[in-house]
Amino acid sequence: MTAGEEILAAPVVDLPAPEVDTEALLAELTDLPALEYDRRRQDAAKTLGIRASTLDAEVERRRPKTAGSERLTGSAVDIGDPEAWPTPVDGAVLASELETTFSRYIVLPSGAAVALTLWTLHSHAHDAAHVSPILAITSPEKRCGKTTALSLLGALTRRPLPVANVTVAALFRATEQWRPTLLIDEADTFLKESEDLRGILNSGHTRGAAFVLRVAGDDHEVRRFSTWAPKVVALIGRMHPTLMDRAVEIRMRRRRPEEVVERLRLDRLDALEALPRRCARWADDHLGALRREDPTVPTGLNDRAADNWRTLLAIADTLGGTWPAKARAAVVELVGDDDGDEAAAVLLLQDLRDLFRRHGARLPSAVAVTDLATLEERPWPEWHHGKPLTVRQLARLLRPFNIRPHLERSGSDVFRGYREADFQDAFGRYLGSEGSPTVTPLQPSTGAEKREERTVTPEKAVTDGNPQETAPNQRCNAVTVQHPLPLGGAAESWV
Repeated sequence: MTAGEEILAAPVVDLPAPEVDTEALLAELTDLPALEYDRRRQDAAKTLGIRASTLDAEVERRRPKTAGSERLTGSAVDIGDPEAWPTPVDGAVLASELETTFSRYIVLPSGAAVALTLWTLHSHAHDAAHVSPILAITSPEKRCGKTTALSLLGALTRRPLPVANVTVAALFRATEQWRPTLLIDEADTFLKESEDLRGILNSGHTRGAAFVLRVAGDDHEVRRFSTWAPKVVALIGRMHPTLMDRAVEIRMRRRRPEEVVERLRLDRLDALEALPRRCARWADDHLGALRREDPTVPTGLNDRAADNWRTLLAIADTLGGTWPAKARAAVVELVGDDDGDEAAAVLLLQDLRDLFRRHGARLPSAVAVTDLATLEERPWPEWHHGKPLTVRQLARLLRPFNIRPHLERSGSDVFRGYREADFQDAFGRYLGSEGSPTVTPLQPSTGAEKREERTVTPEKAVTDGNPQETAPNQRCNAVTVQHPLPLGGAAESWV
């Protein structure tokens, strides 16, 4: 056997891998410029036996965090549950104290303190709900009490997380990690421009659909993130119709000189500490009852509004005492206040019906938008960025009703316009005989008649020989603003 053959025949001995000084390598990587670190990260991760994403996180953690530095990462979020009250809590008494607290510091419209109270308890009993209505706190101008309302909700709700701005990624990751009560302020400054953010908020309305899919990690694994959390949105103006459709709205207003309330001291909110602890105990003790509750809802609400209020009415019925009646009266006060503020699509149908009566069965598009722009109390004069509604935007708004302009001729003139006959189906479905939306008036209920069939017309008002008629399940009426706005140019006019 030759010397070379002896070498080849010699047994292979695995030499021990040189020991890696982990701390030294991490320190070296931490000090590298970004480009050089990116070139070495994969090899370094293999050397350390970890994933590259794990190495990234460790290196980032070790890098200095200084004000003004591009590496500044903010501070950690500390969210925890309030310590539950040690003894059982009388829910009706607790709710009355919450109602008094809201009224003590804020001038509120009728029924709003009741709604705020029920929604606060909803944040603590969120695990029992199948629908989680957004609490929309709106106002026409600043200094109407929105900040005070948010401060109180931050002191009273479960796991409050106040944010004045939030990205899509931060929203669903925070929801997945902490299941907080999101208190979103100044929404008029950023929500209008983010269709993706509105989509995340919309998805969190019902438990079964409250998640988004995202790709995560170096292996691009598809992961599901929860969007199921109580949400408060405060803003000047009105929310986008798809969000408002999922909301219970509190319309704030500026305090008159003779309306006196106590000033809320933000440095003394710890005086309210017992209330969220009692809320937590009451919710823990009644989750089972809330899951079984099937409250009656006042007639006249569309399906989405009924779902929103059913969650809060279940809490009221579980509280007992005067709360079932107070809650249903609040529905009438807060939802019934919307009879003059229908969704834009229904307003448009009303106004076009009036124009057909004025101009006849054929209406040129140019005439329609010119006349609509003269209606000062309607949105049409400042429809898009302060400019009047155009013929193209008009066509886009009518398209979901399956209504399209035709090429028309009048003598030698040729124009595009609309025919009244094409509107008859939409008029019949969404408007009454006089051009107002079809209405079943809201009827308050004490909840005593739960699971019984109720009627539109009171018994004494029914003509002899004619049976009472059961209230239809109408989706559009004059007491809600939750009717979705058709897709089109109007979207930019809403937050």
